[in-house]
Amino acid sequence: MELLKVDNLNPYLEDLTELLCDAVDSGAPIGFLPPMSEPEAKAYWLSVNDDLQENARQVLLIREDEKIVGSVQIVMSPKANALHRCDVEKLMVHTQAREHGLGGMLMQGVERVAASMQRQLLILEVRSDDIAHDMYVNMGYIPFGEVPGYTRSANGMLHNSTFFYKEIETTHEVFS
Repeated sequence: MELLKVDNLNPYLEDLTELLCDAVDSGAPIGFLPPMSEPEAKAYWLSVNDDLQENARQVLLIREDEKIVGSVQIVMSPKANALHRCDVEKLMVHTQAREHGLGGMLMQGVERVAASMQRQLLILEVRSDDIAHDMYVNMGYIPFGEVPGYTRSANGMLHNSTFFYKEIETTHEVFS
């Protein structure tokens, strides 16, 4: 298994499209509703790649046997008074690769990359009943609020979401 910080998504576009379709179609609460079409997933990743090229976002991937099986994004705030923080978005692990600690591996990578970019505060949101909720708690993320009915699933059911933060120490590490 290899953790990658990438500067261009084009070489991974096919795998990322499959990863996003798999995540959404398996019910992952990452902002989309199933069914996820391949053209929609590809268009999404192309827009993420545009943000990546503008340094508005960082993307970490996990590759196993030459295939991308996990991804997470770090979104940089462009606000002058928020250059010390970033948002963590769209943590996803392929259904065939789950239960092997890849989510934790991706989040450890997020912390290293954010610290190397002099970001001291990570913010994220997760559906309160999602399995990732407990992972964030176990990794030291602190819940600071729950919003009732924040997200909707494909069947129309509303779900609460918990917001987390974690303060981290900055480093001079170069993560590439």
